[in-house]
Amino acid sequence: MTSLSEIFALDPLDLTKDDIQLIVQKLRDSRHRFNAGDKSAGTMAPPKTATGRAAKELGSQLSLKDLGL
Repeated sequence: MTSLSEIFALDPLDLTKDDIQLIVQKLRDSRHRFNAGDKSAGTMAPPKTATGRAAKELGSQLSLKDLGL
C-alpha cells in the first residue's frame, strides 16, 4: 500500500481514482480521530532525506557577506 505522503508527492494530474479515494478515506479517518480528541491526527513529520540534511549544513556555512550584500 502506498503511503499518503507518497501520493501527495505525485503530480495531481496523474492520480488514479483509487489514489483519490485513498486520500479522501485517510483524511476522513484523521478527522474522526481529531474530533475524538486526538490533536495529533492529520499531522505528518516531514520526510528526512540526505538532501535536506546537506542543505541545512550548507545553509549554516553561508552568509549574506559571502554574496556581497
